[in-house]
Amino acid sequence: MAFEARTHVNGNMLRQFAGQNISIMLCVDDEAGTNLIGTSTDEQKITVQLSDSVGASKGDWIEVIGKAIGSTSVKAKEAILFGGENIDFDKEGYNMMVLFMNNCKEIYRSG
Repeated sequence: MAFEARTHVNGNMLRQFAGQNISIMLCVDDEAGTNLIGTSTDEQKITVQLSDSVGASKGDWIEVIGKAIGSTSVKAKEAILFGGENIDFDKEGYNMMVLFMNNCKEIYRSG
């Protein structure tokens, strides 16, 4: 199985990747059918267009893989639900990781 290349981002980075494949972690605020509103790890409100409802509840963490559309929206190809508010997700660590990965790309280049 081959995976499409994607860039891990936070909410503030979405506009830089409009039209590109991204992955973003969100804390769910609301899900209504195939529309989801979440808060990114850097406290940005993000709207997600899902292909199917994922059955998320307020406070659940979700990884959304899809295409960035503008600065506050994502069209999801896949959504991975991690569960309720009991998950101790390190938002600050995630933000540091995406900034490092996007600012130090030469480390990941081969040869």
